Amino acid sequence: MLKPVSRDTLTRQAAITLKKFIIVEDLPHGSQLPSERELSETLAVSRNIIREALSSLVAEGVVVKYAGKGTFVCDFDRDNALTNLPLTIGGGESSAQDLREARAALEIGSVGLIVQRITDEEIQSLIEILEIYEQKHAEGKSTIKEDIDFHVALLQATKNSVIAEMTPLITDVFRRTLAEDVTAIRRNPERIIVEHRRIMQALQDRDIDAARKAMHAHFRLQDFPV
Repeated sequence: MLKPVSRDTLTRQAAITLKKFIIVEDLPHGSQLPSERELSETLAVSRNIIREALSSLVAEGVVVKYAGKGTFVCDFDRDNALTNLPLTIGGGESSAQDLREARAALEIGSVGLIVQRITDEEIQSLIEILEIYEQKHAEGKSTIKEDIDFHVALLQATKNSVIAEMTPLITDVFRRTLAEDVTAIRRNPERIIVEHRRIMQALQDRDIDAARKAMHAHFRLQDFPV
């Protein structure tokens, strides 16, 4: 069902996403980018992919890397760079919206199994993920890794091996969404925290209907039936 994404494609996605982020956020010449670790968590790719992406941007003159200091934005032709950016990113025919809908169908469709089979220990693990999310948000750090971890843990709670094998879809949704719309990096973490808490409460209450409604509201997909 899920086609593997090549290393070259991931590196290209990461490089274009970073370039779009610099342009859309209008980061001035000399601005320091987040660390490789934070970029890795934000873009849902390995640190090696981030290093390769940054190296390609160095070659283009978009950023410069200083050993022991970090990566900084260069003074480059932004109008020309923006004109040459692709409208969509990534191989295959699936758009980010297609992936979001598939993910919603998978997670909402799995709610019954999740509520019936999730253990108290797994609920506690979800609570701990949410606590880390809140802490990192308070510190101004990327929370995308914890967002992914939360939803992957939900699917794993189904105890269904086929559903568990489909969890890479979660990471792909985040990666492709950021690649096509870098403003998603600045999405509202406070809203996510509130919605994750509602999902958690429904799970603790073992309330399938409440969990399904909380999940549906979380995805915010128009014309998507509960």
